[in-house]
Amino acid sequence: MNLLEHIVDHLDFLGLGAANTDSQPGNLFWGQMPDQPDRALSVLSVNSSGYAQDGIRIQIFTRGPVGDARVPYEWACALDEAIGCFAGFLHGDGPYVRLETLSCAEGCGMDTRGRHLYVSQYRLYRC
Repeated sequence: MNLLEHIVDHLDFLGLGAANTDSQPGNLFWGQMPDQPDRALSVLSVNSSGYAQDGIRIQIFTRGPVGDARVPYEWACALDEAIGCFAGFLHGDGPYVRLETLSCAEGCGMDTRGRHLYVSQYRLYRC
């Protein structure tokens, strides 16, 4: 399991959505966010290396139903409240990490279907 998958698994464990896996469809993804479902969250790495001395930057995008900016915004805020100053083991066999919030719930427009997108940025340190 890579680091982004561990983060998605941890968000699932915290009740912030359901991880999308081969055995169950969900709304939490790592990597590119698919077109469906409407309410979705995706974790992306900004750096290519998961072991950078100064941490790695990750972005977490939230998307909600067509025309409703409130849902993805509130989801991004709940996400930051849950992991914004997190230090500990990620769920399951996850590594020990420390997260710091760089920015939270910044609107980044709408997709082609009119669904609002918000992005939160974090720096993750693997301890």
